Amino acid sequence: MSPALQLAILGTSLMLPRVQALICQWGTHKSVRSISELPLKWTSGKELCEDGWGCQDTLILIKNGPQVNVVISKGCTPAADQDVLIREHNAGPGLSILSYTHVCREKDNCNSLSTSLPLWALPSTTGMGGRSWGREGAGR
Repeated sequence: MSPALQLAILGTSLMLPRVQALICQWGTHKSVRSISELPLKWTSGKELCEDGWGCQDTLILIKNGPQVNVVISKGCTPAADQDVLIREHNAGPGLSILSYTHVCREKDNCNSLSTSLPLWALPSTTGMGGRSWGREGAGR
């Protein structure tokens, strides 16, 4: 490749717009709690992502009897954008799993989930506050 062509390519690439690195909320948490302690609230740190990466929120609640295993993960990810997705995973009698996932790139700190309320407030057939999960007598 000629030096003139190399300079032309380099000059063109320097003029291309760069993808701005995002600042995302960051944190992880794992615990086993009594269902009576829900919904939970939390605070997060911050981290600077690599160029082009997005911010993610993941919340998983696994209920087994009166206890709930809580898993929270927030931070930078190379994964594609994903609108908020809440799912109930059927795991058999006595074991219920709810998950919340979100990946965004629209602005800094767009992964702003700070409470388990979105899973708690689901309709009575799936949500923490409903028939299968909630406080005694709720949703019945």
